[in-house]
Amino acid sequence: MVRRCLVVALFASIFLQRFAIPIGEDGLAINLLVTLLVLGVMAVRGVFTLDPVRTVAFFALATAVSLSTALNAGTASLPSMVLMLVMYAPFTLALNVTDGVFRGCVSAFQKMVLVCAVCGVAQFVAQFAIGAEHLFTFHEFVPESFLLPNFNTANPLTWDSPYYKSNGFFLLEPSTFSQYLAIAIVLELLFYGVTLRLLAFGIALPTSYSGTGLVLLLFVLPWLMLHLRAYGAIVGGLAFVVLAVVTGSLWNIDVLLNRINEFQSEDSSANARFIAGAWLIGEFLLSSARDVIFGLGPGSYAQHTPLVAYEAHDPAWAKMLFEYGLMGSAIFWPFFFISLFSNTPSRWISASLLIGYFTFGGMLLDPRLQIMILVFCVWPKQPSALPERERQSWVPTFNSRHAA
Repeated sequence: MVRRCLVVALFASIFLQRFAIPIGEDGLAINLLVTLLVLGVMAVRGVFTLDPVRTVAFFALATAVSLSTALNAGTASLPSMVLMLVMYAPFTLALNVTDGVFRGCVSAFQKMVLVCAVCGVAQFVAQFAIGAEHLFTFHEFVPESFLLPNFNTANPLTWDSPYYKSNGFFLLEPSTFSQYLAIAIVLELLFYGVTLRLLAFGIALPTSYSGTGLVLLLFVLPWLMLHLRAYGAIVGGLAFVVLAVVTGSLWNIDVLLNRINEFQSEDSSANARFIAGAWLIGEFLLSSARDVIFGLGPGSYAQHTPLVAYEAHDPAWAKMLFEYGLMGSAIFWPFFFISLFSNTPSRWISASLLIGYFTFGGMLLDPRLQIMILVFCVWPKQPSALPERERQSWVPTFNSRHAA
């Protein structure tokens, strides 16, 4: 039952992430509702225990969040405060059922991302034959009010291009597609080795023309493959990169390489994602000692971004500091790191999702990444705490002949 519930939550986070219930200005993400429903079912079935350290840390965080809200009562967003608490309350929990749950969830996730990879490649190729009109968004089939707004789902290769970056058909953006593929590549190497599925992920990744997944792989893959002594995979990966460069003119590699220069432009996605948050903090937060300590309150980051001439996304570190100040940040980050790395089944997975948390953008209140963190890092028990006969099912293997 536990594994089925978690797989349902993962399924919703991938295949239902574009959909919303038309409540409020931006709607309520359906995948968040599914996650909460799954959490409720599992809690009723008694499969969770409270982690005492994380529980104390969460109540300290709730106090800081409430204090920031009270001090900024005139402008603070109560829905944002509630969402913050709802999103991180499950970080206090740990599963007391472990039999095959973790590996079953990894296997299911890999199969789901494989579906997205195949659909993404087919989507990218098909647009050259039948056009892109109905391939990249659901606007023709689903009422606008039931789709999450403010996402760049149909993203052209260049501003004047008739062709689009692949979004995996089901996912919100090409960058989201890139992120899921990068996480799937790490999981595939950890648990299954060099497989045809890994090749499918590698082929699909360039069709997203997005750098966020590549950033994760750049930080993780070299060390992971050396750790696994996957010398064959290293050679194969280098050969794949060389082939991609040699054939780059066929698939517009220059569009992907130009992303590197985006840091030099104030209007670029890279600048908005990684740099502009610091500018926003400098303009609005640092002028008041009280604001520096307690923040400007929940929801204030989104209230201030329209006031500046440059585009600013909401990286987790900037949003946390801006809204809840040094006090909130000083409580939140130890709580988050303990939840992510303490008693985790694989620190490689935790490190990968941490990098994604900081680089994907907008992750502080993103239910899609949160469910992956909960399922793969927070809720499972530590292998050393399990009986000896159960530990082997947690150990990542490198076996090119075995796949899920």
